[in-house]
Amino acid sequence: MKKQNGFILVLITLLVLTSFLGTVGFSQENADLEKIDFRLNWIPQGNHAVYYVAKDKGWYEDVGLEVNIQRGSGSNDAVKYADVGRVDVAMADASTVAVSRTKGANVKIIAEVYVNSPFTVWARKDKGIEEPEDLVGHTIGAPAGDAQRVFFPAFAGAVGIDPDDVTWVNIGPGAKIQSLGAGSVDATVHYADQLYLYRESVGDNLVSFRWPDYGVNPYGKSLIANEKTIEESPEMLKKFLEASFRAYRWTIQNPETAIEIEREYVPEADKEKFLAMIQESIKLMKNESVLVHGLGWIDHGQMGQTVELVNKYFSVDRELTAEEMYTREFLPHYTWPYSE
Repeated sequence: MKKQNGFILVLITLLVLTSFLGTVGFSQENADLEKIDFRLNWIPQGNHAVYYVAKDKGWYEDVGLEVNIQRGSGSNDAVKYADVGRVDVAMADASTVAVSRTKGANVKIIAEVYVNSPFTVWARKDKGIEEPEDLVGHTIGAPAGDAQRVFFPAFAGAVGIDPDDVTWVNIGPGAKIQSLGAGSVDATVHYADQLYLYRESVGDNLVSFRWPDYGVNPYGKSLIANEKTIEESPEMLKKFLEASFRAYRWTIQNPETAIEIEREYVPEADKEKFLAMIQESIKLMKNESVLVHGLGWIDHGQMGQTVELVNKYFSVDRELTAEEMYTREFLPHYTWPYSE
């Protein structure tokens, strides 16, 4: 009996030791990964699926990174977090990055995600709006500092209306869809990837005008880092973009599966809504420069147009140049995934 008890004790000891060594090995393996923080521009939505794909498939680990994906609270906050070094990489709207630089922020764009502007005017047909010129005499709801509100004179000029012939109504950034759905405003301005939610809220009364269709095409969502990180951690940024754009390419080919992966990390995600959003987002990632140079490419001419709009319509502290806005040195080369 004593021998049997002794055998059991030895067996238990070996199992505990094996478990401990396995844990030590796992911890050591994780310790070899470089830990970085990445901040989204907003709470997780369908267009953010790519980063969860890269994380889930181990592609960040493959390049030696352990990436903590942070929920965002707007482009302004994302720029601030990157600027002061609270995160290593962030996602923000290009115009927000531009304005922030004129106010002293030392951040640069390291890749473009939305190479086609997502800027869109959403309106109600039952308010008599069928074409952009019909906006004259109507109300448009948006926060006071909303980029599309500030840039609106450029869109108005492109469609041939006087920007002073519309009335702006101050609403919160989270109230655009609800305000248009309730009819408390005749129109609003928002990203094109919100199509599903606007259709759900406004129904057959919905009409939309995409800014690029009228020749106004500033850059949209961008990946950014501060200049200190760019100088001191170039290899980390290369690795992050390598794994991220590997995931972008895969997600473009497999959007439904990408959303299923994201839902494992964001359980509250609505599959139908998130899938609709990523499908609209994919349309914003493709233009001629991307077809030539690859995903994430930053075109100097288009950046110049973005900067020109910021200098003209925003109250900036100094004149901005396109050259200071970005660097392409960390971009991988992932081609647009053509169908076979």
